[in-house]
Amino acid sequence: MADPLPHTVDLMLRAARIADDAELVDIAIDGGVITAIGPALIDRGAEEIDCAGRVVIPGLIESHVHLDKALLDAEKSNPDGTLAGAISVTAELKRGFTVAAIRDRARRVLDMAIGNGTTAIRAHPDVDPIVGLRGVTALLDLREEYRDRLEIQIVAFPQEGILQAPGTIDLLRESLYAGVDVLGGCAYNERTVEDCRRHIDLIFDLAAEFDVPLDIHADFADDATDPRYAMADYIAEVTERTGRHGRVALGHMTSLAGRPRADRARTLEQLAASGISVVPLPATDMHLGGRSSSPDA
Repeated sequence: MADPLPHTVDLMLRAARIADDAELVDIAIDGGVITAIGPALIDRGAEEIDCAGRVVIPGLIESHVHLDKALLDAEKSNPDGTLAGAISVTAELKRGFTVAAIRDRARRVLDMAIGNGTTAIRAHPDVDPIVGLRGVTALLDLREEYRDRLEIQIVAFPQEGILQAPGTIDLLRESLYAGVDVLGGCAYNERTVEDCRRHIDLIFDLAAEFDVPLDIHADFADDATDPRYAMADYIAEVTERTGRHGRVALGHMTSLAGRPRADRARTLEQLAASGISVVPLPATDMHLGGRSSSPDA
C-alpha cells in the first residue's frame, strides 16, 4: 500500500484511469490543482469521488459561442437555415433584447455546458448601436456568478461592422472599460475591401491601447470570390507589423477552403509565422454553408 500523502488535499478521485487502457489510479486535488497521481493514495478526510474505472480527462473548452443569441429558435426560427437567414432573424430579435432575457437564456446554456464537462467558454456578445452593451452587461454578471464553476472569457463583438455602424467603436471602447477580456472583430462586414482593412486597423489599435487579445470573425463564406472574405493575409500582415504574435485568433475561416491550393498554403504559412490561432467551427459552418452548391460542383 502507498504511503500517506505528505500534504492534505481537498478532493480525491478514486479508481480513475488517465487513459482507456491504463491501470486504475487515485488523483489527489488541492486548491483546484492535481498534486498527485498513483495507486491507492492515502489521505483521510478529503472529499472522495468514486470514478468506478472511468477515464478522467481535462475539462472541455468551448472556444467560440454566442451566449447572447443562444436559444433564439424558440422565439423565431431561421426561415431557410442559411447564415443570411440567421443574421436576419437575429438582427430583428435583438432590437428587443433585455439584459435579463439574455442572462436567462445564457444561463441555460452555461448549465448544460457544465453538465457536459465544459470548464472554459469564450463568448462573443454583440456590441453595436442596436443592442448597445446589453449582452456585455449580462455576461459580465454571469462571469461573476459562475466564477467558481466555469471560466468565461467575454469578447466584445461588432457583428454589424464598425464603419457601417457609426458609434460602434465608442461602444467597443466602453465595453473594454467595463471589463471584457478580448476585443472582437467582424472583418468582412463592411461595404468595401478598403473599409474591411480599416476595420482591422481600428481593432488592432484599440486592442493595443487596452492590451487585450483579439478574436476576429474572418473569411466566413463558401468561397473567396468576394475579396472581403479573404482578409486573413492582411490580418497576418498587421499582426506582424504590430508585434501581436500569439494574441490573435480567427474564427470560421471557411472561404480559405475555396481558394486555390497554392494560395491556401501560402496563407496558412503566414498565419503560422504570425502566431495566429484559427478556430474552425464545423458544426456551425457545415450546417450553414454550401447550400447553393450542387453535388457535382
